[in-house]
Amino acid sequence: MICIKVEKNRAIDVISNFISDIFSIFTDGKYIYIEVNSNKKIEKYEVVDCSKIKKRTPRLSDLIPGVRSFYLIGDILLISPKKEVDTNLLSQIILKINPKVKTIFIRKKVEGELRINELKFIGGEYKTTTIYRENNINFFIDIAKVYVNPSLANERLELSKEIECNKYILDAFCGYGAFTLYLLLKCYYIVAGDLNIDGLYMLKKSLSLNKLRGYVDIVQYDASFLPFRDKAFNVIVADNPTMIVNFREELCRIGDEIIFYVLAKNEKEAKEKLGGDRWIPVNDYSKDLRIFKGKVRC
Repeated sequence: MICIKVEKNRAIDVISNFISDIFSIFTDGKYIYIEVNSNKKIEKYEVVDCSKIKKRTPRLSDLIPGVRSFYLIGDILLISPKKEVDTNLLSQIILKINPKVKTIFIRKKVEGELRINELKFIGGEYKTTTIYRENNINFFIDIAKVYVNPSLANERLELSKEIECNKYILDAFCGYGAFTLYLLLKCYYIVAGDLNIDGLYMLKKSLSLNKLRGYVDIVQYDASFLPFRDKAFNVIVADNPTMIVNFREELCRIGDEIIFYVLAKNEKEAKEKLGGDRWIPVNDYSKDLRIFKGKVRC
């Protein structure tokens, strides 16, 4: 096969002209190479032998300006363009540069008490369920019904190493079980709860996809009125950064130590919201906000 060799800042124009005849798109780090059907008229472009190029997958931002932020969850890609783009062209480019992607959604704002993304389907096979693998753990996910943040994968792994298993543990906002399954790899028993019944169903389904050491009791509740006696737990994981301030008092009623995740501009603001002595930034959330983690004794 032959390839059109083009500078990155011209790639989108060439791709637009040849999109129906493109077999693949790759880069050598400096130029973009577009593998095309040789019958197409390409005389005005620089043409090279594809087989002689050391192929690398290009970044989306190299092909379409304004497109940077995306998550690959299983075989579903969620993307957040910073400006208006041709979504049909965008989806076709993604499918050609990443064969693992089967479905593409535009991810808009997170809204509602259940923290669910507003989604717009733009290409591939329409579906919302997938198996997402993170640090050798398999999760059954329906992206239309739960919020998934792959960028916190390392934080989940680190927290699972920090927590001692000889304690009563509650994952208070478990969602689809992101923290829960990490803990069950080492701990014999924990309690996991959430308001989102769909997330709890996903957690239950994910249990059968993994070889776990422990057992879990799954409970649906409103965290404003937790169905547990006072000081029932030694450690509570409270991963609900956008709304956690509303639940501090109730969580402290049932727990000795709370591991909070909260949105704040800085460590000082996190401390003012929830108390505690030390707050560590674990992830960026927006231009001005970060997710901080802190331990609070109640």
